[in-house]
Amino acid sequence: MKLGRVGALVSWGLLAACAGEDAGDAPLETESVKQELIACGPFCPPGYTSVGFACSTACPGGCPNAVSCVPTPQGAAITATPQSVPVRPGTLGTTRICWNTSGLHYPVWIKVSANGAPEQLFTKESDAGRDCENATWIQAGSSYVFSIRTTKTGGAVLANVTVVGVATP
Repeated sequence: MKLGRVGALVSWGLLAACAGEDAGDAPLETESVKQELIACGPFCPPGYTSVGFACSTACPGGCPNAVSCVPTPQGAAITATPQSVPVRPGTLGTTRICWNTSGLHYPVWIKVSANGAPEQLFTKESDAGRDCENATWIQAGSSYVFSIRTTKTGGAVLANVTVVGVATP
């Protein structure tokens, strides 16, 4: 096979791999960086979770032209105690939010959405471990979804828990 034909095949393979989700069954071209993976295009391969955009000389196009991916964790968990928070008139309730990210090797963000509103930062977990924090502002009649996210804005949800404020006499 001539060198020009080999180069054309390699270029076509990279273009197909970096085309993203519409590339059909084309394999993703990737570079390994420790446990992290750089994938051409906007999507991670199955079994991986996006932790942000990246630039790669192996992918065509301007920067960013790839995503940084890490293996999808199997053990991220978040709990609330209690999930149904009793709230007396004129007061706020409290729930304890605990999470376990000990299997992760990158920082995650604990976010909260009240009554379907856009998420707000609850706290950042940067040491890949276990921790708890109180949410002291639970209102009667409100619903809160606490999530572990892979990036500060957006990112994959690794786990979530719903808390509801329940009015009590």
